[in-house]
Amino acid sequence: MAACAGPTIRQDIPPTTWREHTARLDAIDAWTAIGKLALRSESASETAALVWRQAGGETRVRLSGPLGVGATRIHSDGQVLDIRRGDERRVIDISTPRAIERNTGWDLPLQALPYWLRGLPAPGTDVESLRFDPATGLVRQLRQRGWRVDYDDYRRCRDLSLPTRVSIEKGDTRARVVIREWQCGAG
Repeated sequence: MAACAGPTIRQDIPPTTWREHTARLDAIDAWTAIGKLALRSESASETAALVWRQAGGETRVRLSGPLGVGATRIHSDGQVLDIRRGDERRVIDISTPRAIERNTGWDLPLQALPYWLRGLPAPGTDVESLRFDPATGLVRQLRQRGWRVDYDDYRRCRDLSLPTRVSIEKGDTRARVVIREWQCGAG
């Protein structure tokens, strides 16, 4: 949250509204997002069904193609990435910058994604800009770490508004996430 208070952020809604919203989102320690993911870079393109489960700093992601073909399970504690696809298993130390790209070919900010998917800036890194929908007060665009994150739609989960269409882009890397169901809390 400290990164949100810096002078580099442009806001068009009252800061208290944004602070209240982010505090309520941050209070959700466990959540699940179910939907689809499309990844595209200069050299590759992938689409998959997505089940993202977050519990504190622990991330579990299941990706699968049509009819479950090519199912991949990803587990991370923020320091290590454990990727399993069929009988194949890769364990990657992701504590250094660019480790994910070097080992997987995808330049994705894994530590920031649990925040960005919920419509929050990732902590510990300056926010370059935030743009809000003046009618709803919800973030429409976030720029952080050189990435541009666009939020095209939101849906209610309990008493919160959570993104359902998220585009993430930096250079040649583009990710599009469409979330059809949010589950807030343990489960």
